[in-house]
Amino acid sequence: SKAIVFLPSNGKTNHYSRMGRLELTEVEGRNPDKSYGDYAVDNRQFTKRRFTKTITIDAKHDINELLKDPTSDILMQLDRAKNRVIDRIAVAQAIGSVLTGPADTAPTTTSASSDGVITVDASSGLTYEKVQEITENFINNDLGYDMFSGSVFCISGAENTDLMAEVEFISNDYISGRPVEDGVQTRAGTYRIELFAGSVTGGITVADPILPEGATLRDCVVLAPESIAMAMELADLDVSKSATKVNSWDITIDFWINAMRTEGVRVQKVQTTI
Repeated sequence: SKAIVFLPSNGKTNHYSRMGRLELTEVEGRNPDKSYGDYAVDNRQFTKRRFTKTITIDAKHDINELLKDPTSDILMQLDRAKNRVIDRIAVAQAIGSVLTGPADTAPTTTSASSDGVITVDASSGLTYEKVQEITENFINNDLGYDMFSGSVFCISGAENTDLMAEVEFISNDYISGRPVEDGVQTRAGTYRIELFAGSVTGGITVADPILPEGATLRDCVVLAPESIAMAMELADLDVSKSATKVNSWDITIDFWINAMRTEGVRVQKVQTTI
């Protein structure tokens, strides 16, 4: 996704240099005095987190039970789990607090709202008007169309159902796609849709969901291009003889990752009802 900027994976702590906006001062006459100003240092930093899992299989017992070598299947499942961690970290850090400040001072914990992240109330339903409100917010935050065009809108199945009921997103009078035929939304205006599992009241309860869920509300997110800086390193993904178990193999993944929001105005939180 264009929403992610990848930083070098080396080192445990990553820094992202950034400074605040500057405006010019109008002057008059010949040979005017220099109009000095200052700039705000808004560097950001994060420390990588570590995720791991080891699965032990008995070379005789497990393979006989399955009538196949389970190694490749387990490696595939561990890789999928790694991808879910990437998504979960990106979403959580997009709307979480971020460490900001000059490189020579202790960083300050800055909340999402203080950083400029806007919350859109879509608790009564994700409608065409709410999608337009997202666009309005980007424009009013002085984010040019070229800076938010192609943003990623992360939603669950419930929000997909809402969008599929909006004529502006399903009728060929407005769009060139065929979402009704596909059964899912891939775009909502300029926003590219990414679908994640979400809980439904009285129905499915998703364990450890990608999109944060509370008792009644879910936090969907809109991520403009280059809104998230991420660093990750797959330190280990292998199969090796178990050092403690008889005739057994250890399948291990060792994954380092973290992320942060690069600028608050590039992210919006859309709260919907579970």
